[in-house]
Amino acid sequence: MADQFRTSKRVKEQLYVKPGEVPCDFCIGTQLKAVKSCLECFMSFCQTHLEPHQRVAVLKKHRLVEPMDRLEDRICKKHDRLLEIFCQNDQVCVCQFCTEGDHRYHPVVPLKEEYEVKAAQLGKIEAEVLLMIQERQKLFRRLKTQLNAAKQMQTERLPIVCRSSQV
Repeated sequence: MADQFRTSKRVKEQLYVKPGEVPCDFCIGTQLKAVKSCLECFMSFCQTHLEPHQRVAVLKKHRLVEPMDRLEDRICKKHDRLLEIFCQNDQVCVCQFCTEGDHRYHPVVPLKEEYEVKAAQLGKIEAEVLLMIQERQKLFRRLKTQLNAAKQMQTERLPIVCRSSQV
């Protein structure tokens, strides 16, 4: 009974999953926030459902990582290992075993490092695109002003042209 009370108290203390966070794959109904993902089970667990991985000998051998959403998409289909390396030749994510086979002589870097490089490149491109948009908007405003001025001149000249054609 005391154990059930401690468990229910732990559940109440845990945070419910918010948008953008990884939900526990075991929670039914209201899902709690996952604290770890298991690379062997391909599941994410809240603190309560993670407990067997901390207690049962066989489950203790499983590799736990920070919570990941869509864990199955981050696992190498060939070797069932986490994709944690980026092959610069093929521009794909690979696992450690892939670097010993198909990607043996390819330049590879840790995935996190490549992510930071790509994020910086994307930031630079985004700034350039925003600058281009601003320049085009400025050009558009200038052309619109010139068009309005030309229309105004045309409107002012029109009555004069009409009078001279009537004479």
